[in-house]
Amino acid sequence: MTHLEHVGIAVGDPEAAIRLFERLLGVRPYKQERVALEGVQTHFLAAGSTKLELLEALGPDSPVARYLAKRGEGLHHLAFDVEDIDAQMQHVRAHGFTPLSEAPRPGADGKLIFFLHPKETLGVLIEFCQNAPAPLPATSVAFRGEHLAVYERGGHGQPPLVVLHGAGGATALETAPLIRRLEPHFRVLALDFAAHGGSASYDAVPLSIDFLADNVLGMLDALDLDAAHLFGFSLGGYVALHVALRHPDRVGRLAVHGTNIVWDAPLVAAMQARLDVAHITTRYPAVAQRLEATHPDWPRLFARIHRMVADLPTRREPRVALHRIAQPILVSAVDRDDLFPLDATLSLHRTLPNSTLAILPGTRHALETLDPALYAPLLVQHFGA
Repeated sequence: MTHLEHVGIAVGDPEAAIRLFERLLGVRPYKQERVALEGVQTHFLAAGSTKLELLEALGPDSPVARYLAKRGEGLHHLAFDVEDIDAQMQHVRAHGFTPLSEAPRPGADGKLIFFLHPKETLGVLIEFCQNAPAPLPATSVAFRGEHLAVYERGGHGQPPLVVLHGAGGATALETAPLIRRLEPHFRVLALDFAAHGGSASYDAVPLSIDFLADNVLGMLDALDLDAAHLFGFSLGGYVALHVALRHPDRVGRLAVHGTNIVWDAPLVAAMQARLDVAHITTRYPAVAQRLEATHPDWPRLFARIHRMVADLPTRREPRVALHRIAQPILVSAVDRDDLFPLDATLSLHRTLPNSTLAILPGTRHALETLDPALYAPLLVQHFGA
């Protein structure tokens, strides 16, 4: 569905404009980006459910420079997000509008864009944009003689939020769309667990909840962070809860989605069936290709996760200790999860003394099927950005 993505404002003195909005809204840019094709430096600020894009001309031939010379500082354009920008271009042409370019072109913030002339739109320049982001760049942090991959977005002056993917997942496979919705509000630190995605394999270490929790703590230490908020999906939520139990002083608020902490033999079997390499390769070749592109040796990774999952029913301590977690926690799930029963989410909510419950529409456990535009505002509100 089309919605207002950002408001573009042309500025002659970007530092003065930044100070202005800091006084007005209490926010500073979370990202700056140079778009050479447009001759513009952009400065993005969070503004509730939308964004402000301050536009600074890079030279006298820039369209923004010509705009400033003609009209001065102020509203430059309104940008609307669409799901299919090519279809949107066809739609506006069919209704008598003339796009200012023959085809959509790359813009700032990982978008494909095109504009309509303000003469056709009540004097306001209109932009249409579609998400087409490049892969998030990773930073390697040292941990136990090898390295973990961390994907950092947002400004350093914002509250740190650690984002954890599920078993067999990775930042690129699961959490990247959500991260882009969260970066205006937080210093997002998305971690690829050991043996997943861009992190080292740590072949000599069995995968376990304890070891993955140590991944989180090691990342915080490497980045000199005393504490951070934690969000975890599925297994990542289990790890986040374990970190909060072991080191409550290092955790602010928490949010867990699609997380189960009570395991029995049938649930272990169901989880292991989802991780069957031969079945995935034969039945879902496109999924197998994505896994191959993300994990250096995904069949070996899945075999290690098989062994980790088999041990989960023996972990009784976290189940009886959850009442000790005092931090506010958002517990969420989709209403028709195809892996974990809804009762598992309700039980977790009832066990945690300071939790809030959110049940979202959906039929699949996979995080990538959840609309980030629906879920991200719940996280922003919960974490208090």
